[in-house]
This record gives sequence, structure tokens and C-alpha cells, in this order.
Amino acid sequence: MNLIKFAVSSFAVLWLSMGAAMAEWPDKPITYVVSFGAGGNADIVARMNADVLSRELGVPVNVVNKPGGAHIPATMSVVEAPADGYTLFNWSPPSFMIVPLTRETPYAPLEDFIPLFAGISASNALYVRGDSPYTTFEEFLEGAKENKLTIGVNNLGAPPNLSAVQLANEFGLEFKTLALKTVPATMAGLIGGQVDVAVGQVASIHAYQDGEVRPLIILDNARQPYMEKDLPGVRTVGEAFPGKEAGVWVHGGLAVKAGTPQEIVDKLLEASKPMGEEEFISQVPKSVGYNWVHGVDETTALIQAGIDLYSPILDGLGLLQK
Repeated sequence: MNLIKFAVSSFAVLWLSMGAAMAEWPDKPITYVVSFGAGGNADIVARMNADVLSRELGVPVNVVNKPGGAHIPATMSVVEAPADGYTLFNWSPPSFMIVPLTRETPYAPLEDFIPLFAGISASNALYVRGDSPYTTFEEFLEGAKENKLTIGVNNLGAPPNLSAVQLANEFGLEFKTLALKTVPATMAGLIGGQVDVAVGQVASIHAYQDGEVRPLIILDNARQPYMEKDLPGVRTVGEAFPGKEAGVWVHGGLAVKAGTPQEIVDKLLEASKPMGEEEFISQVPKSVGYNWVHGVDETTALIQAGIDLYSPILDGLGLLQK
């Protein structure tokens, strides 16, 4: 009997101590892993997010940049860390979609992570130089059917490239594609004459003077609120040509490792709520699109929609990992 009482007593003490430890989370600094280099849009917004979390949770939240390696090293640094909420991941289209869809990876995004929210967002637009002979999308279509134009994108297989592929497929066009590593470099290549037309994010327009580049159309099916802020009056493909597909999926947000206790997930969700408020959104740089999606189920559904969108496009390019 004494042994039974001792065992029950020991279990109760252990359970209470675990509960106390959980209630005290977090009691040390949190690491926020970003798979991009410092200074880019993803890094800037991640640091804004980290400031909010630090304020709400009462501990330092330190951004650690781990670029390179097709985003795999950064992603795996979170997968290999304990599922205790002290290592967060800034997920993005490359880490959660493009890379896992196009090559064998040692992780599965929706199995190894719990996505909490999406904030940073973007749609792509088709741009020409200010002195281009194409002043409308219809004029561009005529020119592109008569001549094989050079189109600039950031990287093969990245969302701007996939937008260009879908544009070509929908309208029967053929381009010479030039990958210029980043969207700003792509736009610089357009201005410098390396390419005839470029795919850049809708918010890219804010980096250029009036008349320096000209947006022809937004490569998306439906209008989003931020499009009017960035490119007022510019049509989407879906608006200009009903029935033509020009879907795009560019989102990024926060995730924790699968297996993280629900109590910690709930605390992170509560602490992240200010990121969806106007005070926070108004501080996001103009060059960054923002579309707030909050909650595990909602964010998981958003990511799955991107997988469903890009899988057939990548398959058509022969890039889909099977």
C-alpha cells in the first residue's frame, strides 16, 4: 500500500510540476528562424513580428537568418529542435511549397509543422518600361504573338516564373525567360533593357518613379484590397478576360514544430493577434503586400490551396517531384 501511495504521490508531483512549467512558458528567449538573408521584405516583417511577440510574451524573440541551401537548412533547424515553442519558423512559399514540390526534402511542411498565421502576401503584375510601345495588355498580347519577347523573372520555379508560365499557357504565348535571382534585380533588368517585360510583385511599383515602369495587368484571378492601394485601376487577368486563369500564391507567416503543446500554440496565437490590427499593418513597408490569415486550420487551408494551385503547373514544367 505504501508503494502505491508513493507512486500516486510521485505522479501527482510530476504532473503538477509539468503544469507549473507549462504555465511559466516562456521563461527564456525564443529563436525566430528566417530562411532569407537580412534586409529583405521577409526579414523586415519577421522582425516586426518578433517585436510584437517579445512585447506580448515578455521575453526576447531573436531573429536568426539562415539563408541558402534551397531553404532546407533553415527549415531543418526547426524540425530538429525540441517541440517546446522556443524555436519558431518564418515559413514562405519556397520552404513550404516550391522546394518540397520540386525535390525530395527531409521534411513535410504540413506534417512536421503547425502553421499559425499568414501575413506577408503578394500578387504579381506584368511590367514594361515606361518607353515601351505596349501601353495596354492587349497591345502586349499582339506584340508577344508576333515576336518572341524576353520575360524577366526572379528564379525558375518561383511564383513569378509560375505566373509567367500560366500567362503563356492561357494566351498561347512563347517567351524567352531570363532568371535574375531577385524581384528587384528583375525590375532593374527591365529598366536596363535586359528584358522586354518583367513579372514583379504588385507592391514593387512603389520602388520606382512615375513613368519609369508601366504595369499592364495584375496576374491574378480576383481583386484583393491591397491591389487598389498599390496599383489603382489596373485590371486583373480575371477581370479583363473572364475564364482565363492567372492564379498566384505568395504568402508567408509563422509556424512551430509539430508536437508543440496546445497550450503553447494557444499562447502564440493570442500573442500574434496584434499583427492583424491596423496599427501594425500601417507600419508594414509599402513594398510589401499584407493579407492577414490567423489560426491553425485557416492557415493550413491557405497553404493547401497553394499546393493545389502550383502542383499542376510544376507538373507541366516537368519540375514536380513524384
